[in-house]
Amino acid sequence: MNRTLTACSFALIFAGTSAIAQEATPGISLELNRATPSSEGGCQLVFFGQNGLDEDFEEVTWRLAVFGSDGVFRNLLGLPLGALSAGKRRVVQYNLPTACTDLSEIIVNDVASCALAGAGDSDACLTQLTVTSRTDIAFGL
Repeated sequence: MNRTLTACSFALIFAGTSAIAQEATPGISLELNRATPSSEGGCQLVFFGQNGLDEDFEEVTWRLAVFGSDGVFRNLLGLPLGALSAGKRRVVQYNLPTACTDLSEIIVNDVASCALAGAGDSDACLTQLTVTSRTDIAFGL
């Protein structure tokens, strides 16, 4: 019983340390959170963005490249998050005319605009960016 309690205590300590380390890492995160079929036969994509930096952005917009299930490029999208304060989170929906099952990958192709408040253009929207996906569609840089 005591050995089990000690093992659980260590597991909780390590889990807490990992969570703190993740929160302490500054950066910008962009997640492909959901991909659901739309009533028109297309695909509704939901992106979740978060500014984990100590700086406010006046404008953030990424250019995304979409690839079909055959690996062939389909189209470019502009994904604007607008103004994004330090610590701010934002959800953006995007409707594509292509069925979700016909999509294999989305990549961050470029940054359309990335302006820090009061400082102008910045490269932080790409150099400080981490992307993840909670869907079957790959999402990368």
